[in-house]
Amino acid sequence: MSPLHHLLRQHATALLKAGSYYGVHIVVAAAVAYAVTGNWLAALTLSLLEPSVQVVAYFLHDKAWARVSLARYRTLLKTVSYYGVHLVVAAGVAYAVTGDWVAALTLSLLEPTVQMLFFYLHETLWERQAQRRPSAAGPCAAAAAGPQLPVCGHRSVLQHSA
Repeated sequence: MSPLHHLLRQHATALLKAGSYYGVHIVVAAAVAYAVTGNWLAALTLSLLEPSVQVVAYFLHDKAWARVSLARYRTLLKTVSYYGVHLVVAAGVAYAVTGDWVAALTLSLLEPTVQMLFFYLHETLWERQAQRRPSAAGPCAAAAAGPQLPVCGHRSVLQHSA
């Protein structure tokens, strides 16, 4: 198995989560950017550029949180910490596109606040999906005996390895 293939399989869940959040992020970012700027070109630019930078931040944030074993308030704390990351990235990208500090600060406060709600919903859906997946000792055990990694052997989001 090539190193790239192994890397993709090792991080499959985090990459799928990041990709699905990327789609959600684009739609929300475009709506908020248009509401603030009234300019479709700026809104489209921001909605593609800002989530592209954010998806890298999201992936790194998710991998860091995979090492945290908090159970009770995990999703809420993870959402709050990502909100801080999101504010910084949003302000930088908004200023780069608009060249206007007022618009950049407005977007950097408004867009991540709206995104925080969608982030929480996204995390909740992924956590529920992870709880419904079979364990490696179930139907995937036979696949584990083969020469390749099991396709269905999923570890819970709370048990990711780095």
